[in-house]
Amino acid sequence: MAKFSQSMERLLSVASSLFTFSGSIVPGTILGIVMAYLSQGVGLINQFGAFGWIACGLVTFLLTSMSFALFAKTQLWRVERRHRARLDGEGLDFDPMARVYQNKRLYLRDLAPLGRKRVNGKKFINCEIIGPGTAIIGMNTDPSKRMSVMSDCNTYDVDCIEIDPSSQSNLAIGFWDCDFEGCNFYHMTLLFMGRSNDTLNWITPDFRQGNLLEAQEHEQQS
Repeated sequence: MAKFSQSMERLLSVASSLFTFSGSIVPGTILGIVMAYLSQGVGLINQFGAFGWIACGLVTFLLTSMSFALFAKTQLWRVERRHRARLDGEGLDFDPMARVYQNKRLYLRDLAPLGRKRVNGKKFINCEIIGPGTAIIGMNTDPSKRMSVMSDCNTYDVDCIEIDPSSQSNLAIGFWDCDFEGCNFYHMTLLFMGRSNDTLNWITPDFRQGNLLEAQEHEQQS
């Protein structure tokens, strides 16, 4: 799901660029032709003949195209500013002692302030969880009880790493006994002790498959 969303974003970005380019060229071309035609009735321009008509059309084309391009660039700056605000701005007000967060925009730095590396027993529903940072998902204080849940979640600009369950990270924020339902993760690295969702952007091999050379040696010995 995450890879499909990222592919759609790239496709929409290309389509938006083409639309912006055509949106600045086509109106300028049309207005240039119209103004060149109408300039035939202007004595000051008409005295130069075809050169005057063409010059009038070109000037109109350039001014119109520059105006539309400037407008499109301004819109792009606004989108980029909103994106930076999402990554660097302030999260929505929330109670750090609450157990359930719903429809919230939360930052790792708020969930685990400097000096803390643990978030315990919380449930996140339709939340945006934003980095930068590193987090470990799916940790349970008592494996014999109900396991943590991560369902219907999407990742954007996120790398996922499968780690050895016996290893410990000195930097990652651990989410212990926490559930995530319909959440979006942005701009971070997620560590997992098991690979349960193959649609995520895994940058480490699948350890369940084993080593190919070891498998070949085992077949030869048998």
